[in-house]
Amino acid sequence: MLYDRKIFEKILHDHIEMFNPEDIEEALERYNQALDGDVRAMLEVARIYRMMDKYSDSVHWFKEAAFLEDAEAMYELGNCYFEGLGLEENYPKAFHYYQKAAEKGHADGANNLADMYLNGEGVVADEKEAFYWFEIAASQNVVEAMFTLGIMCEQGLGIDADEEKAFQYYLQSAKGGYEDAQYRVGTVYLEGLLGQEKDIEEGLKWFGIASESHHIDSIYNLGFLYENGLGVPRNGKKALHYYKRAALLGDYQAKLNIASIYELGIDVPKNRKEAAKWRNAAMHQMHYLED
Repeated sequence: MLYDRKIFEKILHDHIEMFNPEDIEEALERYNQALDGDVRAMLEVARIYRMMDKYSDSVHWFKEAAFLEDAEAMYELGNCYFEGLGLEENYPKAFHYYQKAAEKGHADGANNLADMYLNGEGVVADEKEAFYWFEIAASQNVVEAMFTLGIMCEQGLGIDADEEKAFQYYLQSAKGGYEDAQYRVGTVYLEGLLGQEKDIEEGLKWFGIASESHHIDSIYNLGFLYENGLGVPRNGKKALHYYKRAALLGDYQAKLNIASIYELGIDVPKNRKEAAKWRNAAMHQMHYLED
């Protein structure tokens, strides 16, 4: 059944809302190539099945490609076992496939393998081994790995604590576009942490960069700095702008701060009605979380 082109074609047409006629023709061509042993085509067919939520069929083709020693297929199988997609969740098997992918030079496989060593998932926790594989992943430009190395160096996990090295990993990750690292670098400059000089302007810059990717804590911090005039002239209107963005993303405290700005009239006219609206929204969110 898995090797029947007509069945595959029918499944594609059953999901016509996802594919136009050209997409279907290309998918069928990839299917034929997969049947002929083309590993790249096998991966594409597996991903097409996954797009249609046909996870067990997707796993089949990832296994076919992994049997042919393809590192990307091994990595994808690791994800399937880790998340329980198309087969039963199995951390030891996820570890096995991440390890095989990592040993073949797969960067994300190395990062996920390191995560499993760090968290003791499918293997006995080993911080030194985790650090080793995070370094491998970071050397291949995995920004998440750089960020985790920063945490490990800061906290002394798998290596002696080293604030300067921690900061450099955070900065490297931030420059690579990782939002959590951008927020961390902003915090380091804002508070003068990890041996760095306090530099509120630089902190603002990094919070601003992270906010462009809708990083909620960075957006909140920008509001807080403008509300209180920390490193910038106080500006209630700008504070409201950032707090409202954070509130829309679900930040409870931002809603309370909006209410406070309207109650006190910080660079905006006092508005008790708006203040009550935002305070009630915060209370509603709190009660919802408690339930």
